[in-house]
Amino acid sequence: MAVLWSKLSAVLPPNEEEFPLQFSDKVESSVVSVLQQSRRQLYSDATSTDRTLTAQIILDLSWEKLNTGTWRDVDKEWRRVYSYGCLFKVAALCREHPSADEILQGIRTCDMGLLMGAAIMDNVLQVLVQILQEEVRKSTKEEHEHIAKKRVKTERPRVPVIKDEQAVPRIKCPSLESFKSDYLLPLRPVILEATADHWPAFNEHPWRFDALLLPLVNTICITPSLIFITIASFVSVLL
Repeated sequence: MAVLWSKLSAVLPPNEEEFPLQFSDKVESSVVSVLQQSRRQLYSDATSTDRTLTAQIILDLSWEKLNTGTWRDVDKEWRRVYSYGCLFKVAALCREHPSADEILQGIRTCDMGLLMGAAIMDNVLQVLVQILQEEVRKSTKEEHEHIAKKRVKTERPRVPVIKDEQAVPRIKCPSLESFKSDYLLPLRPVILEATADHWPAFNEHPWRFDALLLPLVNTICITPSLIFITIASFVSVLL
């Protein structure tokens, strides 16, 4: 996931001095101090827990301002504060070794910033969410490919190798005596072939659907519950 953070950090200012944090008097100095602390943590060796905690404080303070009174009365400066809080939280979530859940949480945080906040730093939240979404799509694709390969490997049928001496023999029309002595009594498996080729149904009187059905058309009586066929007609077709 170091590659992910390199992509995210590439769209941020290279150092703390170039990271803009200018607000009007509408935003209290105490809130600006918390924003500055979060900025320092972004470019320092602060722990992920400290970064997340500071970002959440910014979000909680600005969220209260966003939900005081009607939306049209909310000052844009507080919406910008909320967007910065979202930015710092995403950075805290995805800085070290983010899990899949943390990346999804980062996407939701960006979405909330885009919905409730105001544009900051050339709409940086929009760029960040695109990077995170691409990471999710990539991870999902790799996971599906891994599962597919594993399924193919698991479900691939194993074709048994049968030696000639172990194969079940095939014979055609054995005599009763040879079948009894060679296979029945020794309990040896065997595959019998062409055992029904001499049946009249295959040669003298081939059984076909149309041959069976047409002579019976005038002798079939269909009722709501039964179908009757005269025995004489059925026997004449078979013979």
